[in-house]
Amino acid sequence: MTTLAIALPIMTQQFVTSFVNLIDNIMIGSVGSLALTSVTVANRIYLIFNSTMFGICGAAGIFIAQYYGAKDKEKCQKILNINLVSGLFIASLFVIALLLVPEQLVRIFSHNPDIVRESLRYIKFAVLTYLPYAVSFSVMMALRAVGINKIQLFVGSLTVIINTTLNYILIFGHLGFSAMGVQGAAIATAIARTLEMCIYLMLLLRKQHFFTLNIQSLFHLDVALIQSMIKKAIPLTMNEIFFSVGMSMIFLSYMRCDESLIAAISVVDTVIQIAFIIFSGLSSAVSILIGNRLGANQIEEAKDNAYKLLAFGVMIGICIGFIFIVLAPFIASFYNVEEKIKETIVILLTIKSSLLPIYVYNVCVFFTLRAGGDTLSTLMMDSGYLWCVNVLLSTILSMFTNISLVWLFVAVESCDLLKLFVATYFFRKGRWAKNMTIMNEA
Repeated sequence: MTTLAIALPIMTQQFVTSFVNLIDNIMIGSVGSLALTSVTVANRIYLIFNSTMFGICGAAGIFIAQYYGAKDKEKCQKILNINLVSGLFIASLFVIALLLVPEQLVRIFSHNPDIVRESLRYIKFAVLTYLPYAVSFSVMMALRAVGINKIQLFVGSLTVIINTTLNYILIFGHLGFSAMGVQGAAIATAIARTLEMCIYLMLLLRKQHFFTLNIQSLFHLDVALIQSMIKKAIPLTMNEIFFSVGMSMIFLSYMRCDESLIAAISVVDTVIQIAFIIFSGLSSAVSILIGNRLGANQIEEAKDNAYKLLAFGVMIGICIGFIFIVLAPFIASFYNVEEKIKETIVILLTIKSSLLPIYVYNVCVFFTLRAGGDTLSTLMMDSGYLWCVNVLLSTILSMFTNISLVWLFVAVESCDLLKLFVATYFFRKGRWAKNMTIMNEA
């Protein structure tokens, strides 16, 4: 029951966000497969940024959860301040790159002039989302780490409703606006992200949800705490960067294999995000039920909670995977794309849904290792495994064989079956079961 109480608000928030993302994806797909492919290509850059933020906020979350368990509110606030400054710095680097060399970045993934043109039209306004998202995500993850989950559900729901409404107006041209296509989608997201940031800043300024905001404190960061965090933040952030770049390399292999079916990959990735609501809820549950226990030096309770979370996640993964297998043909029918793409959507979605319990197990182990600060093991089982197995396999098959996109997808996704044994090895070693607050004080 405790797991559900923690996880359900996060899962609900993620469901709302993912479901609306699916509606947005269908809207863009209604413009045509070119628009859908172009936005997918443009968003590869954003996914690398998002993963970098996840690494930074994940490292901060480890410390916040454990210091919260040790009842040290001052350290929790200092870590959020460090996180905000770091997030804004990283976002600024991505913004500068997208303003100076956007075409060169897009051409990493596609040289098709039509795709490049539409991708650049999208990026022109999508770049406005990076800085607001850095602030919002930093605050949201910090609140999750201390068990404050319901407020994110409200903010997230409001944001996605506004985003969807603006998408409908700007993509298709309603209420007197001209139809803007992919640019309309980017503008809608930028407005929604800015509003989301403003709400989170207001919550901090009102001091009603554990954390506060003091602009001066952002210029006087705790150097000793930064040094402690860097030891965990660097490998964790590097893991996320390597992982997202690795996923982009796999995407490049799919593009190399059959660029005409990339729209199907986009649809499957968007749809499966609804199934991945499990990950958001479980990551928060792990942070609290394991991270807080470790911070309070209750090691055996933390281990017991870890096993329960694994079983809970796998059971939910089986149920949701079955539902998506049944719904796959129905989902594909909503898209205004070629019949071959629809058929590919059904096949790929069935494959991905069948493996969902395996994904959940591996992700639960990842978050457990991360909660205990075992960043070396997370690096080896996550991005290390991805590059040594998935990326290598997809690159070789796409460059030196005539394999179809569907069979390449099967080969890449099946690698998670072997990864399950790697994850279990690191989990059973138990290097994650330690109290870092005592170690840092020492």
